[in-house]
Amino acid sequence: MQVRNIPLSEIVPSELNPRKTFNQEELEELAQSIKENGLIQPITLRKIGNKKDAKYEIVCGERRFRASQLIGAKDIQAVVKELNDKQAFACMIIENLQRKDIDPMEEAAALNRLYNDGSMTVAEMAKMLGKSNSFVSGRIQLHHTIEPFVQLMREGILVLTHLLDICKLPAEQQQTLFDSCFTEASRARWTYKFPNMPQLHEMIDEHVMNQLPTARFSLSDDTLAGACACEKCPLNTANNPDNARDVSTPRCMKRECFLAKARETIFREAKEAAKNGIKLIFAGEYAENEIILQAAEEYGLDVSGLGNRQYVPEPVAPDRAQYKDEETYATRKANYDKVRAVFDDNIKDGTVTPIYEICYSGHLSGETKYVYYTPDSDEEPFAGNKLADNNRRISELKVKLREANDHRQEDFVERQRAFMESCEYSTLNTDLSSVETDVFRALILKRLPVAFKESIGCDETQGGDYRSIGKALEKNFNSIVREFIRSILSEKSVNFSPELANMLSAIMEDRYAHNADEIAKQLDARYNQSKAGIQAKIDELREENEKEIQAQASITPQAPAPDEPDANAPQTDEQPDSADEGASDSTDAVGNPEAEAPATEEAPEEKEQEKSEE
Repeated sequence: MQVRNIPLSEIVPSELNPRKTFNQEELEELAQSIKENGLIQPITLRKIGNKKDAKYEIVCGERRFRASQLIGAKDIQAVVKELNDKQAFACMIIENLQRKDIDPMEEAAALNRLYNDGSMTVAEMAKMLGKSNSFVSGRIQLHHTIEPFVQLMREGILVLTHLLDICKLPAEQQQTLFDSCFTEASRARWTYKFPNMPQLHEMIDEHVMNQLPTARFSLSDDTLAGACACEKCPLNTANNPDNARDVSTPRCMKRECFLAKARETIFREAKEAAKNGIKLIFAGEYAENEIILQAAEEYGLDVSGLGNRQYVPEPVAPDRAQYKDEETYATRKANYDKVRAVFDDNIKDGTVTPIYEICYSGHLSGETKYVYYTPDSDEEPFAGNKLADNNRRISELKVKLREANDHRQEDFVERQRAFMESCEYSTLNTDLSSVETDVFRALILKRLPVAFKESIGCDETQGGDYRSIGKALEKNFNSIVREFIRSILSEKSVNFSPELANMLSAIMEDRYAHNADEIAKQLDARYNQSKAGIQAKIDELREENEKEIQAQASITPQAPAPDEPDANAPQTDEQPDSADEGASDSTDAVGNPEAEAPATEEAPEEKEQEKSEE
């Protein structure tokens, strides 16, 4: 294709372009790059004839076009192609989908349009993008997410993974889910930044799918809402299943009945709470709760508004299963224990009081909540506010008081640690005390996996006192020692330590000799053939060396011995004089004059005798 310089004034963006958003800062960076380095890749255009003054429409490269406008360029390098609307749109989508920063909703809209206008099949789009068919199908379905959920993703309240599950619901059910769980009033009650996937599925099951296993009422109760028990109801999918899922996770096919039973169950719980002196509350405006409150009044319940009081969140214990790092879990658990102790103390002394919330913002609740104590009378609201503020302050001071105690304990432990670090404890030459023995066992246990500790009934988090698990330690000490050995000798570091490898072999021979033999046999079968092949190659090379040595010996002439005259040399009657003969005797074959010692030497005794005679 020929690259041409086309005046910017003759070019217009295409209304077909699926990309609708352009980051101004990124455009300015691109403009600066084009100004300094020029346009690296030309844009793609097609001819048009129905736009005033414009002759070309952008197919690919609108960002480059906009950036060129920013630097005041008069024209731009371009390739002009003959494309109809369908072909041009396919090119635009392909270019946009290959961007790394593509917005998932724009991607979904583009793929959905390509699919619906018959331009490409799912398989063709997947091949084009280098993605799976399921990825493309999921993106097409994502396009049908209702706007409120898309906006929550834009705000960072939800992420793409959430929407990929939500979009599977019909639009009506998506709206029900949003109204029940994701309005601003609902989100204000969350105890998390955003729901994880199990929490989202629970919301869908309870508020959309009418899942009976998660219903708050008994499925065998035939006194609720004037209807039969759910376990016998023909509208229970378990009783008329279309598939296995209808049996494993049965649903109620009549939402009105499902909600009526849930509401009556909440009213029954509220009546019991009121009998125990717990105040009944609704949160939000009366108008948005009116239908539920009228039904509550007919049921004989006296429900008051929450007013300007604020809920006191009940501390939630950390879930051990959610923590891979035991140290992090222990820290969170310690923080929870501290806050929980203050919370329980506040309830005990009346600083915090429980209430029962029937509904909020038009939604059924049925939850026990907590508020700072205020008088029941609404005649002096300012006095009530003052009392609530004081109780809130008391609670905060209790936390500080507990923190002071904790800091004192931390300092106490640190000073003892420093003493132990510098003392001569290890040099004590006495028998171990029972305390030392228990501590030693507990220290070994401390380094073992959580699953093992739980299997023998040891939970270090309960009280933090090694003595609380003393019986389990004593009863299971042999198992503890063996688990300690197992945990050390099953680490990868054994492969790099001959010492540990010897220990491992010793344990295997001692306790699992049969298994050790089996392992040895398996490895012999695996490696002996390879070793035999290697040895055969070594033997072959050695044999070649021997042959090579023999071959070289057969073609290399032997040099005459240095003391033997050459048999072919001419004979002479001349004898060497004494000087030459002496030189010959004192020089070796390579001319080393010190190769031989003198022929005679006086013995030490003779030397002594000569001295005495002199």
